[in-house]
Amino acid sequence: MLTENDIVTGKHLRKIPAAAEAFVKSRPEKPTALMICITCVDALLGTDMERVCRQVEARLALPVRPCYMYALTRESRLPPMTAIRQTVYSLLEPRKKRSNQVNLLGYFSPLAKDSELYALLAAIGVRHIGELARCRDFADYEELAAANFNLILDPEARQAASWFQKELQIPAIELKRLYETDKITRQYEGLSHVLGVSLRDQPYREEAEAARTDFCARYGETSIAVGSRLNANPFELTLALVRAGLSVQEVFAVPTPADFFYIRRLAELLPKLRLYTNLSPSMLHYEETAHPVQLALGVDACYYHPQAAQVPWNEEQQPFGHQGVRDLFRAMSRAMAERKQEREHTAAAGAADTAKGEREDKEEKEGKV
Repeated sequence: MLTENDIVTGKHLRKIPAAAEAFVKSRPEKPTALMICITCVDALLGTDMERVCRQVEARLALPVRPCYMYALTRESRLPPMTAIRQTVYSLLEPRKKRSNQVNLLGYFSPLAKDSELYALLAAIGVRHIGELARCRDFADYEELAAANFNLILDPEARQAASWFQKELQIPAIELKRLYETDKITRQYEGLSHVLGVSLRDQPYREEAEAARTDFCARYGETSIAVGSRLNANPFELTLALVRAGLSVQEVFAVPTPADFFYIRRLAELLPKLRLYTNLSPSMLHYEETAHPVQLALGVDACYYHPQAAQVPWNEEQQPFGHQGVRDLFRAMSRAMAERKQEREHTAAAGAADTAKGEREDKEEKEGKV
């Protein structure tokens, strides 16, 4: 609990160790580590949080790390979600490497259990797959330092991978989350070449393409809106849908420099595609009726199109590879089928009400006669 005077005079820095001690003492069990999250106020003040954390460490005799959640650095080289991905691994210490262990870096929640990545890694002899979200305790967390190499699954984990390389001598290979099956296969082929192994993804690819073909056959004329609050890069996903022959009308997202690769290709294939930024105040005036769509992907697109069939696609478990493509198209098919049933039920109920009204009117007229 800080006052403006505390912050302006710097008194709040003396209160942080006391607050940290009070927090630790309030726990039924002493924590193994403590993270102090700080925001833009300390960024503007230029607070040396490393020094503050060392003071807290000395006072509590446990590891303490700063977590820089500076919103004003969102467009910088080290935005908050990139910084935190590095911080969460900073307690690891060097240890003997296991030749059959790999870490998956990128997400704070685990991959979907049926992602083919697990099976493909197991097929080449990887017996230990480390994921932060699957660590049951601090001992499991410490085992992450024994990996032979890391797989970067999200660009925001690149900084963390660089830390692994520098501090623990663990190299990394990057894989992207994609929704075009041919590109997913080429990515696995590239990984095979780097590791000197053979990764056979054909059965998983066929399953994904079957789900895509089924959706396109039944709902190929569906108009779609794609948002950014979903487990995908909205521009890469949009390009994948367009290349599958589907009609995407809108994208709600804020593009980064890396996204213009996709945007240029979308401009060639679908020049009338509308791109909206969720950060613009003008979105307060957005009207669904002006550009109605039949299917909305992503929480924000669902918000803008409450009347459409909806697939939020933001579950905790992360889709990846062919499994992601398969499950997305299956979810899209279910959403369209459910919305069709809802409309049929509504129409039937409306027809029943109309028929009932006509009967009552007829009975009333006959009674008067």
